[in-house]
Amino acid sequence: MQTYHGKIFDGCRFVQTFYRRHSNIFILDRNQTSLIVRPLYALSNQSFSSLSIGIIYRLADTYLVPVPLLFECPQSQRIYAPIDCQFTINDVRSNLSIRTSESSRITTVPLRFQEYSSSNSIPIRGAYFKQSTIALRNCRLDSKENLFTSDIFYLQIEFEQTIDSSCQHSCIHPELYECSNTCQCRSQQFGIEKFEQFCIDTELGSNCSLTPERCRRMCRISEQIQRGRIDSDCQCPLGMQRVLSNNMYHCESPASSECMNEKPIESCPIGYICQHHRCVQTSVIVRLNESILSLPFVLIGLLSSALLIIILLIIGLIKMRSIRCVKFVHSYGLPIHSNNSSPILNAHLSSLSSPSSTLSSSSKSMNKTCEKYVKIHLFE
Repeated sequence: MQTYHGKIFDGCRFVQTFYRRHSNIFILDRNQTSLIVRPLYALSNQSFSSLSIGIIYRLADTYLVPVPLLFECPQSQRIYAPIDCQFTINDVRSNLSIRTSESSRITTVPLRFQEYSSSNSIPIRGAYFKQSTIALRNCRLDSKENLFTSDIFYLQIEFEQTIDSSCQHSCIHPELYECSNTCQCRSQQFGIEKFEQFCIDTELGSNCSLTPERCRRMCRISEQIQRGRIDSDCQCPLGMQRVLSNNMYHCESPASSECMNEKPIESCPIGYICQHHRCVQTSVIVRLNESILSLPFVLIGLLSSALLIIILLIIGLIKMRSIRCVKFVHSYGLPIHSNNSSPILNAHLSSLSSPSSTLSSSSKSMNKTCEKYVKIHLFE
């Protein structure tokens, strides 16, 4: 510290609220100066391009975990992300041998963590570590104020124990594994599935409540678009098949099968829609809707046509009756001034042909007129 002149804080601690938010990954001691990190191996859809807290990533032949570093000190209300620290690393090898490095000052790097359920990223500083035990000393908290902390912090990185790895009493992630000389997946009743050499949490099993940092989720096109990458490890419910379309995975139900339109997943094949929990072809729905919409117009047209026909028939009957009566009058009309007629008949005919007995008289109907002409014809 004699080399670095500046203001020194003591009594600084890890920020408890942040690390306890991921309690299945980070374990703090009472003094908040020792942090156990138990990360999970990344699946194939998790890469360095988008970091998730508590995930182990592969870089060439090396496995590294990005660890965020956040401190709080009683002398200030601020939260500090150290700019650099003096690191002493005890590297735990695959053969369980330990190699202790010389103490060296290492600059921390910006880490952008992204939550799976949102596109928001959290900018934090930290460092990448192998499976190891690390001591941090003389951390610089602020370069402008040249602020340091005199406290020593310890990190213990314990990678996930995969399936068939040896164990004594318990495995590192007991919510996923159970120990029977070797680590095995817990019963499926806990929503745990075996995936490759890992035991993983699933959205169908526990709604990703056990290990949200690494969970096999449902295939949703919207989330893949939001995150900007394909989710090759997503899953589909029983009875549905996973389909790759337009470089995105989604779930499909067979045609005319049951579907889950109450859930926000793509459940029917292309050209089908989920309606009343059944996959129905969209063209059938369009034709059905068109026929339902056109039915009232068809009925109105039929009723209008029937009414028009009835009106035309009535008008036709009235005209035909009028024409028959007129023709009847012309065909049976007798000459009034016939020389061969008797005086009594002439007098009677004269009275019939008078204005008081004409067909246009308003006091007599057409039927009576026709009947009189018939009687005259018979009399003759």
